[in-house]
Amino acid sequence: MKWNYRLVMLVLLGLLILNGNVGLIAAQDALTIQADEDLQPAVAALYKAFFNAEPGFVAADGDLVATTDRASLPDDFQGVPPHFLPDAFFIAQSERASAFIDFAVSPDGQQALIDAGFLPASVTITDQAGNSVVIPQPVRRVITPYSIATYLVYGVGAADRLVAGGYLGARDPIGAARMEAIDPRFPQLSGYVMNQREINIEEIANLQPDVIFTSARSAWLDTVAELDIPIVLFQGESPELLKQSMQIAGQVFGPNAAARAAAWSAYYDRIFSQVMDVTDDLEADERPRLLMVGTEALRVISGDMYQTDIIAAAGGQSVSADLTGSWNDVNLEQVVLWNPDVIVIVPYGSVTPATLVDSPEWQVVAAVQNGRVYKMPSWVAPWDTPVPDSVLGIIWLAQTLFPDRVSLDCAAEAMTFYKTFYDYDLPSDEIAAVCGS
Repeated sequence: MKWNYRLVMLVLLGLLILNGNVGLIAAQDALTIQADEDLQPAVAALYKAFFNAEPGFVAADGDLVATTDRASLPDDFQGVPPHFLPDAFFIAQSERASAFIDFAVSPDGQQALIDAGFLPASVTITDQAGNSVVIPQPVRRVITPYSIATYLVYGVGAADRLVAGGYLGARDPIGAARMEAIDPRFPQLSGYVMNQREINIEEIANLQPDVIFTSARSAWLDTVAELDIPIVLFQGESPELLKQSMQIAGQVFGPNAAARAAAWSAYYDRIFSQVMDVTDDLEADERPRLLMVGTEALRVISGDMYQTDIIAAAGGQSVSADLTGSWNDVNLEQVVLWNPDVIVIVPYGSVTPATLVDSPEWQVVAAVQNGRVYKMPSWVAPWDTPVPDSVLGIIWLAQTLFPDRVSLDCAAEAMTFYKTFYDYDLPSDEIAAVCGS
């Protein structure tokens, strides 16, 4: 009987420890939180969802700070603080807070705040085709057949919600390797038939996206509309429309994405202003006459395209600004009539400076005669297109046209940009070579 009693007690003790195991872990991982009083209910909702326990709020020296006061950020802070509500963000004071912060800004964290009434269960946005689109929250799965939209998703920090997309700039081995370094899921995400011209509707249905980001010019819109999936249309062919694109993407993915979109817009405006400050006073005859060519040597931009705005911001004049629509195919006689001072080739496609410089027919063009034919660089997303990365294209082009006027460092700005908006540390030697190309 004595042995049986001990056995029973040991079993009971084991059961008590087992049942209390979660509580013991929770107690071990519990965080102390310093939060503005009006934020404490929302923080408590997140804490309960993550730890299944009540939070411990403190007046100072917490593992975590929840606030709306940007003055609370450390002096050396760079980037965008993680936002769990509009204008409200966390500051980690301990590494122990990282997992909780990641949860708070994830779809699961958003759902906890929706359930507690702190975030809306849906958002209504007006896309760039003028459509009013209702999008249930949180968005966990997005597809982006339009490559430009893919990079909008990365720019607002929602790459983990991508389930498939197009990747202009990552179709060659170098671009693919760089994209995979940024996002190891790239081979899987890019392995679908989807672009503006064609799409596999069965694949789309199987992917079960919560929302589709694509171009207003996509040929398959009516067909995919039958799936009853919210579709957001983009057409960001100007600086203002690009900023609006980022704002829309931020709205779709919640407070943290919206904060990153706002931070990108502020960064873009700052760079744009810095470049314009040193090019705005140029007289017309001081502005290089520039021809930008595409995937064929005689395929050129129109005045309706974003590239024209990049040229103007950098202090140049697009010789093809009077053309309309999208890419225009012209003949060499037209190029000779324009006689550009500078030719810039877009980053994608097989056209290189040698294509023109080594061609006898192009020798009569001033840009070729004077050795001013360049291929715009990029890392992955093409810097000439309306993507977040295009801010670097403005810097590179301004430096190329006016090296004595523009003091911005392309490589340094690229490293800051990709760390802030892609959460990726660029190899410094490689980006320096790219910017100097």
